[in-house]
Amino acid sequence: MWSRSYRKHVIMAFPSFDTATNSWAPQADISWPIGPERMSEFVRFPLRVMTESEAVACALRSGKLWIDNRLKARSSHDRATLAIDHINIDTPQNSFRRTNLKPPDKAPLTAANDQREVFTFAHFKSVVVLATRFSESALRKSYSALMQLQKNKKYSITEIRARVKRAQELLSSQPARRARYYRLPMTEKTWRDIA
Repeated sequence: MWSRSYRKHVIMAFPSFDTATNSWAPQADISWPIGPERMSEFVRFPLRVMTESEAVACALRSGKLWIDNRLKARSSHDRATLAIDHINIDTPQNSFRRTNLKPPDKAPLTAANDQREVFTFAHFKSVVVLATRFSESALRKSYSALMQLQKNKKYSITEIRARVKRAQELLSSQPARRARYYRLPMTEKTWRDIA
């Protein structure tokens, strides 16, 4: 069981394997206290990743964003209610007018938000395959080595994208002396050496 406590909420990750896309779908059950009871919502995130551990990490990270958006919407609603209460106290009864205040819409978690945080195998494959053709297993091994490097060295997604772009350039125009070193599947060491 993977769980995390964040801003008085509990995020429990429930990754599931999507057989249609042959990838993992990040999902989370998010619960929070309401007086003596707890409320919860099961959230499915649109992003797909290649490993279960990536799906867990994505679910926990995206769950935090979901909580932030929920609390932001709630605080906006509370401020609007406080403003109305202030008007009700200070304004004479005969000068009230009807208002149609609605709570703000929840900001949805979009795939674009998640894609900024996770570099998926599909992104990797689309960039690398443009240069040349590689087997699926070679691509998966290279992607796994790249994600291991990101985890070990705490690289940002921007740094990972830059390395993949540079690798694509190296793979598409390999001089004979580099041809042996820069080929798929790349190892973690190879990815680290690409600058």
